[in-house]
Formats: sequence, C-alpha cells, structure tokens
Amino acid sequence: MPDDTPRPSRLDAAYLALACGIAFFWQLGNLGLVGPDEPRYAQVAREMWQRGDWLTPTLGGATWFEKPALLYWLMGLSFQLVGFNEWGARLPSAVAATLTVLLLGTLRPPLGPAAALMTATSPMMLAFARAATFEALLTLAVTTATLAFHLSFEAARQARLTQARLILYLFYVALGSGLLAKGLVGLVLPLGSLLFYLLLTPDLRREPWKALRHLRPLTGSLLVLAVAGLWYIPVIVQHGWPFIEEFFIAHHFQRFTSNRFHHPGPVYYYLPILLAGLLPWSLWLIAGLYRAVQPANPVATGHENSQNTSTDDAKSLIRLALCGFVTPLLFFSFSGSKLPGYILPAVPFAALLAAHSLYCLSGRQHLFWLCLASLGQLGLYTGLQLATHKISPEKVLSGREFFLGGLLVTVLGLGALHARRRMSGLFRLALVQLGLVLWLTAQFPVLEPQFSTKPLTAIIARQAQPAELVVFFRCREYAPVFYNPDHTTCCDAAREPNQISDPATIAATVARRGTLLVIFPQRERSTLEAEMWTLHLLGTSGRFALARLTATAPPDQPDSPETGEVRHHGLVSQHDIVQDAVGADMHPTPQNRRLDDGPLGNP
Repeated sequence: MPDDTPRPSRLDAAYLALACGIAFFWQLGNLGLVGPDEPRYAQVAREMWQRGDWLTPTLGGATWFEKPALLYWLMGLSFQLVGFNEWGARLPSAVAATLTVLLLGTLRPPLGPAAALMTATSPMMLAFARAATFEALLTLAVTTATLAFHLSFEAARQARLTQARLILYLFYVALGSGLLAKGLVGLVLPLGSLLFYLLLTPDLRREPWKALRHLRPLTGSLLVLAVAGLWYIPVIVQHGWPFIEEFFIAHHFQRFTSNRFHHPGPVYYYLPILLAGLLPWSLWLIAGLYRAVQPANPVATGHENSQNTSTDDAKSLIRLALCGFVTPLLFFSFSGSKLPGYILPAVPFAALLAAHSLYCLSGRQHLFWLCLASLGQLGLYTGLQLATHKISPEKVLSGREFFLGGLLVTVLGLGALHARRRMSGLFRLALVQLGLVLWLTAQFPVLEPQFSTKPLTAIIARQAQPAELVVFFRCREYAPVFYNPDHTTCCDAAREPNQISDPATIAATVARRGTLLVIFPQRERSTLEAEMWTLHLLGTSGRFALARLTATAPPDQPDSPETGEVRHHGLVSQHDIVQDAVGADMHPTPQNRRLDDGPLGNP
C-alpha cells in the first residue's frame, strides 16, 4: 500500500495556524469578561501597568500574591497593543494555546499533526485559550518542557550532540517559565512526568547515571533560577514573609492539602471532565490508553496498516505521552482543591495518545470510533443549541436554522466515515468542531448577560453619579472592578470587591452616603426592598440586577432643595467600609496592605 501519510511541512503549519485562528482568535473580544477570575486578573495587570511597577501585583491597591507575574506582564504588553479590553486580556492565552498546537505539529508524523489538530479543536483547549487565566500559559510551559526532554534524548541517541544540548537548554527555560506562569506546579508536573518516563524506560532505568549526566543538573538548575528569579528573587526581597506566607503556604500547600478555598471534588472529579473536554477525540483516547500500556501493540509510524512495526523513537514518544497524561491526572485528583482548568496540561498528551490509536486501529475499529464520534458531535451541537434556547429562546436560531445546522453537522460527520485516508476523516471531524466554534461565537451577544455582568457595567458608566459607589450584596462579581474602576474598589482584608451580606450594613452605608449602587442576585430583591431606603431598579443581566438605593431623608435632614437629590461625599475608603461592616471580618492585614502610590490609592 502506498504511503500517503502527511509529512511535516509549511502546508501543515498553515492548516494548523488557520485552525488556531478560528478556534482561538475569532470573536475573541466579543464576550465580556466572565466570572471572578477574568476581570480580576485583568485588573491586576492594569494596575501594574498604570503604576509602572512590574514587581508587585495589586488589586484595588492591595498586594495580590495569589499567582506569579508572567500573565500580568503579557497582559500589560497586550493592553499596550490593543487597549484595555477583552482582546487585550485574552490575547496571551490565545497565543500560548497556538504555540502549544504548533509545537505538537512539529513532532514526527503522523502523530504530531494529528495530535495538534485534536488539541486545537478539543472543547477544553477552546475554552481556556479564550480565557484570561493562567491555564494556557502553564500548559505551554509544561508541554514545552516535557517534549524538549524527549527530543533532547532522541537527538543525543542519534549523536546530534549540539542540537541535544540546545534542546536541553530549552527544557530548563520552559521549567523556569512554568514557575513564572503558575508557581511550583509548573515544576512538579513536567518533572513528575519525566520521573515516570525514566522508570518506564528500560535502558534509562538500568543506567540512571547516563540520564543524569545528559541532564546536566547543575547547569540546568542555574538556568531555571535565572529565568524564574527574574520575579521571585526581587519580590521575596521586597515583601519577605508576607509574600511567602500567602503565595507558597496559602496558595500552594494549603490549596493542595485542604479545602480552604472551597473547591472540593471526589477523586474521580477529572475523569468526566477529560472525557467531555476532549470530545470527540476522547473516544480515541480510550483506545489509545489501552494500546499505550500494551507493549506488544504496534506504534504508528506513518502508515495506515496497523501491523507496521514501531521505531524506538515512536515508542518513546507514546510512553512520554502516557506519563504526561497520567501525572497531572493523578496529581490533581488527590488535591484538596479541584477546578476544571487544573487538568488542561494533560490535554496535549491525551491528544497524542488519541492520535496514536487513530492510526493503529484496524479498519473496522476505526470506522466504529468514527461513527461514535459523529454521533457525539451531533449530540454536542444539539446540547449547545438547547442550552442557548433555554437561556434566551426568542433570540437563538429558529427551528429551521437549527435543523439545517444539525443536518450540516450530520453530513460532515458521515462524510468522515467515507474518508479513504485517516487524516481526511480527522480533518472533517475537526471541521465540524470549528463550525461549532463559529456558531457558538455568534451566540455570544445572547449568552453574555448570563455569564458576565458587563451589561450592568455599561449602565453604571452611563448613570453613576461622579462619586457614587458600587457594592455587591450577597454575590461576588469582579467585572465592575475592571470596567468601572472609578466606582468600584477592592478594599477588604481578602481583597474582595465591596461585598455586603447584612442588610443592616447596607442601611448604615446608605444612611451615611445618601445613595448607593448595588449589584445583587435577582432572588434577593425582596430583601433589599426596605422602608429605610428607596430602591430604583436600573437594569438586569441574567441572574443579577443593578439598583440605586436612595436614603429616605429624616425630617431634620431634608434633601437638597436645589436638585431634590440626596447629598453624598466622595468615594468610600477602606476605613469607611470597615466601619460600616460592624462585626464583619473585613480588617486589613499586613500582607494585604494597600499601596497608595499614585492614582490607584483611594482619595
């Protein structure tokens, strides 16, 4: 049978770049910043940029030592390029995901190009490449370090010593970058994978001193220190124990060993997340995991005949992929805190295992998995459409458009079944995935009110009085912190936005200030409809609402005769909120002290 396997080429890179452009960059800024993390991290980066201080992260002027600085540096650079907006906040993640995909594409065919395309079109990578969070940067660093280790050993085995040494230096630079991307986990994941790899490799297990000599640990340690020390050394020198206590003890060790941050989950938490986050490729992942632990099975070498014998470097790559997948899965499964994004570094290696099975399955097995994958894509499309219809039935696609979209997904999926080449079937399934991306991004205007409070921030920008404060009643939202920094502060001991859960505190604040803007869950409206103030509803966005609370003036303190409006006196300070929150644990601590230098300090 002639060999029609694609080879690494500029055309392959162009296809992957096009896929990344659609998957990661299309309509990147068309959805407001989502959840607590995106606007919070974006605001930290903006404050560092505005102060010109790239050492100390702050939020609302208070030190913010939860995460390292690499993402903030890159956000600051992108803010300079495209402005303080969603594009600027998310651009570093999109670029990092693209580099991860292109790196996979440089590996030996057919595994590399296939795994790269699977990674680019997996739902989990699609989500976090479009998020202003640390996960995509960490995934790039972990993937680069792990693959550089493998490529360095392979180059040394083939007596390409200069190339092996240069790739080894890249390995250590990636380790240092991982420390800057998300802390110690950027070191633990690749080193843990490599330890498993060494234990599973017979020649390295028998003669570990050869691996140690090749790794040059002293030179490598100095290189890691040089990269990571760009931030860690000066920040420890300047802030000392408060930084160590919050960054290392609280957000590393306590986050892993306890449920202090309220993100629990069972041991099997990540199994369904990985299966769903890799659809439709998770079907091949299951087969790939089975084949990876069966040493007698052949390894894909570029031919579609499943009986081709494997080469040593192909076996080594699959063994490495198995270790790169299992290590983060085991590590985070036993963590006290669990969030879906933690497992993202396993996705590129899961894609390698899935690509391996794609080329090693027999014809009937391959056809069976293609049928299941096509059905899975149709189910994914149907689920997304029904979900958006439930959110806003009057604005989503009509029944006819829904039927035509489902028909298109079905036709393309069935077309993959008739693909003579395995890469052709892969491309057609990937095309369906990219089509789902285009469809879903078109729904962003409908979905935005459900996932972001940005629509409320637009109302604040239009209607807020010059010194009017925004507070949050029984909810935690950070979008106004980024979009309305002049009216929103983060000033409690935990660096949270001005959150109030006690109506008495609301009453005290309104009585003292006269007027107050409150964002609250709509179910709490009855709680806020009190006789001691007047509630004027300004707008709603999904689960949340925005209202102005105006004090009911007592007889001896009449309203302003000129305007009929209640007087108010400037933005609230940290001291003011602490005084209002009687009995609340909102007292500033030394490690969370404010940096009142320049325009970020409260007046």
